[in-house]
Amino acid sequence: SEDALLRGKVKAADGRRVWVQHSDDDGVTWSAPREITAQVKKAGWRWYATTPGHALQLSTGRVVVPGNHTVPPTGRDNGTEARYNSGHCLLSDDRGQTWYLGYVDENTDGYVNANETTAAELPEGRVYFNTRNDSPSPGNRADAHSLDGGRTLEKPFRPQAGLVTPVVQGSLLQLRDPDLLLYSGPADPGFRALMTLRASADGGTTWRPVHTVDGLPAAYSDLVRVDADTVGLLYETGDFGAYETITFRRIPLTALT
Repeated sequence: SEDALLRGKVKAADGRRVWVQHSDDDGVTWSAPREITAQVKKAGWRWYATTPGHALQLSTGRVVVPGNHTVPPTGRDNGTEARYNSGHCLLSDDRGQTWYLGYVDENTDGYVNANETTAAELPEGRVYFNTRNDSPSPGNRADAHSLDGGRTLEKPFRPQAGLVTPVVQGSLLQLRDPDLLLYSGPADPGFRALMTLRASADGGTTWRPVHTVDGLPAAYSDLVRVDADTVGLLYETGDFGAYETITFRRIPLTALT
């Protein structure tokens, strides 16, 4: 269980392990799973997950997969081991043949706990990371930039108070034409509801709402460029709960600019 993993009660061989598969025919068939845990998971890490959502291939060809993990606690909170979420990313420079760890951001001061992370390559080449922040600091999002394709962070994750959200995963998509960085996620500050797309014209420094899907419950999401005129949004939603169904919507670019 997740609780047993977080408390260090699970042997490494029985814990979270990392695998890759590839397809040579646009996803019709897939290779057998291949384990890469030893390449991308440090000894002592307990919980481990990639994304959720999409990874990305940079203009250099490098593949970047955002991830998150937990480290053993350094203290106790009300008699229960404190959970310290941390961020990292997986990198490959040979189209997924071999993998290695990029940045590792471990913060145990309780101010920023990076969890589920999404990424985008900005037009000038910087990689922008935006993460779910599980710490009660200003806002529930945090962000960071990398100048070297995800190997290191320019500065550690810091709160991004410009994105008002509940504690939840979100998704990024950098558009090239028009030059716009998009973020999808619920916009209600206290509940997983009100799926909204927001846009940044300055690489994630400031954000503005550009499209509200509806006022229903909503949770995790993922963005994709469908074609020259359309952005696709895949997200959890429902009439009375955020997990009743998974819906895909096509949003015209004219609704986002």
